[in-house]
Amino acid sequence: MARKRQAFFTKREMKIMLNVNEYQNYVFMPNEIFADFTKAFTDLKVETEKGKTSTHIAYAYSYYFLANYMWRYAQYRHWDDEVGEINLNEGLIKQFLGFPAKSEQYTYLTKSKVGLLEKIGYIRKESDKPCDYWYEGEKYKEVIFIYESRYPEVYINNKNWKVAMPVKGFWRDAENERDGDETGTFYQIQDTHQIGIDTFIFCMTNPELGVEGFYLYCFLKFMTDRFENGYDCSNKKMAHLTGLSIDEVKNQIGSLERYNMITNDHKPYCLDKPKDKKCKANTYGILEYDQFAQNLIQMNVIPEQRKISKERYEREIGWANEREIDGNIVDTDTGEIIRPAKPKFSVNDIDISDMDDLPFEFH
Repeated sequence: MARKRQAFFTKREMKIMLNVNEYQNYVFMPNEIFADFTKAFTDLKVETEKGKTSTHIAYAYSYYFLANYMWRYAQYRHWDDEVGEINLNEGLIKQFLGFPAKSEQYTYLTKSKVGLLEKIGYIRKESDKPCDYWYEGEKYKEVIFIYESRYPEVYINNKNWKVAMPVKGFWRDAENERDGDETGTFYQIQDTHQIGIDTFIFCMTNPELGVEGFYLYCFLKFMTDRFENGYDCSNKKMAHLTGLSIDEVKNQIGSLERYNMITNDHKPYCLDKPKDKKCKANTYGILEYDQFAQNLIQMNVIPEQRKISKERYEREIGWANEREIDGNIVDTDTGEIIRPAKPKFSVNDIDISDMDDLPFEFH
């Protein structure tokens, strides 16, 4: 049974608590995170002999994203005029992600030293956290962090409060860390995908989306960065690449589209598809935060899938396992030539001298 998602804060409340503004918004996430996480959860399933739900891998990604934002912009404390200083501790982070503060269901992912994210080199629990940051350099600005240990008279009794340091923000691999090379996403943004905190908050404050919707949106952002004309992918393949269940992929694709977060070309269903043919997967695109549906009026209605004959499908869409190579249509699964390709004809191919004998004037 799918988890009943919760929203503990409004968008406005989360933006205030995380101090979101035009200068503190974007996070660069490492592209390898999807492959690393799906492998880690596959290995975990083998080790424990019991599977984890889609929510677990989505929680891990969302937790790591938030760890990046909080460290990068030194956001660990919030001042409230009524109650005073509020520490954005692990309990509040769970609530940001849509879970009760005392929930222990996902602690095995984030626990210090023995948690999955620490084992695979994505986080490290540290008590000395950044309290501010500034930039060094004129043309190529480098972020410099100022830590609480610099002001012991201000930040007292903080040794028992550990936060998740995003390791890949500093070093992309263990060798870089050993050599002291700052190759992480805080310093170098090659091979990353950029996600805004506004998108995170939009998903976390919407029970239909939550960590699963956010995770799938970020995956599609990563893939559409690679494929400029859109990303072609079946539900089955998307489930394999993300670690989500097929049902969760279907559910979240629908939610993301309804909220105008993604585009989907909704290719038709072939009624009488031949056994040796493969239909093409839907093509997905990404929309930015300012295009998201903010109310019911702006939400999309998902169209019903069209059903067409194999003749029409071949003519309008074309089979996924057929491709034109050197003037022939080739089955990409077997390598066999199916038929010669139809010659491409245009008016430009006509020799104008051949028009002299026509019984009308040719333009």
